[in-house]
Amino acid sequence: MDKVTASFAKQTLGECLQRAAVAPVAIERHGKVVAALVPPDWLERAPLLDERRLAREQQRRVEERRLLKHHRIALDLLSDATRRKHLLATARNEVRRWSENQLCSQDYIDRWTQWLALPVATLARTMCSDADGWGNAMRQNSPFGVIPG
Repeated sequence: MDKVTASFAKQTLGECLQRAAVAPVAIERHGKVVAALVPPDWLERAPLLDERRLAREQQRRVEERRLLKHHRIALDLLSDATRRKHLLATARNEVRRWSENQLCSQDYIDRWTQWLALPVATLARTMCSDADGWGNAMRQNSPFGVIPG
């Protein structure tokens, strides 16, 4: 992106407009970009940017719902011994099915196998965490997905 100072833009607006007709021109004041002149076709792209923003927001909501579901499961694991047994057996069977039928990446199979072998309190904490950057992906590919709610 071409950059000009605010003073230069003020003194040579016509030249800046010509340059901006082809490509964006950033206007700096005190070394920071404070404005930009953009070609008209960029304005036509604005709805596309809104669509992207909307898609990101929708994805954030999906991830939030997955996290809430895993929080509920974690609470059940920690508080209800009968439900804990059922949840863990169901999750382990699902991971076994993934493995036998090659239904997902081995990374998820291996990680969930390791996680399901953890002490319950550690499992609950781990599956509701960022998990070293794996949290969202692991909740997306969760053996608890077969459990309603």
